[in-house]
Amino acid sequence: MDAWIDESIRTVGEPMYLLGASITSPESYDTAAEVLTRFAPRGNKLHWRDLGEAGKKPVIDAIPELCLHHVVVIGAPMIDIRQERARGRCFERLLWELDQAGVTKVVFESRTPHQDRTDRRRVDGLRGRGVITGELRAEWRRGAEEPLLWAPDIVLGALGDARVAGTELDARVAASIQEIVISL
Repeated sequence: MDAWIDESIRTVGEPMYLLGASITSPESYDTAAEVLTRFAPRGNKLHWRDLGEAGKKPVIDAIPELCLHHVVVIGAPMIDIRQERARGRCFERLLWELDQAGVTKVVFESRTPHQDRTDRRRVDGLRGRGVITGELRAEWRRGAEEPLLWAPDIVLGALGDARVAGTELDARVAASIQEIVISL
């Protein structure tokens, strides 16, 4: 199984850091990528915050069609803690969960070269401490080039919006999410 990982940060209401993975089998990759690409602006990635209210509903309606399982680690409250520290805490828990679930490849959305190096060191450190096995491989790809990275962006965006607004997430999407809250 493969997992596609993205992040989201909420500063309104209770500040929180969300790190999430959308898990797929290699056999379902093409179908999921095709569905997600239908919604992307030509030549750009699909990004939740750029959709606007009218654009969000059809994308959310398509998420259950992808048949993906999502694991989301929410670090909260993100008070008196830097974003990278919050990421590190969520990163460890998420990779442990994915490794335990039998995921063998994780693909992170690439950030800056410095941040990607930091993440590579995190992966190496988790292996060295025995938190994850050597079976779990990690890669970094640009968001605009990898449609499956858009799935966790959508799920995190919708979940983050629902938590900030104090509303329920669409039940069809919520049913596919394993939500883990850790204290920062």
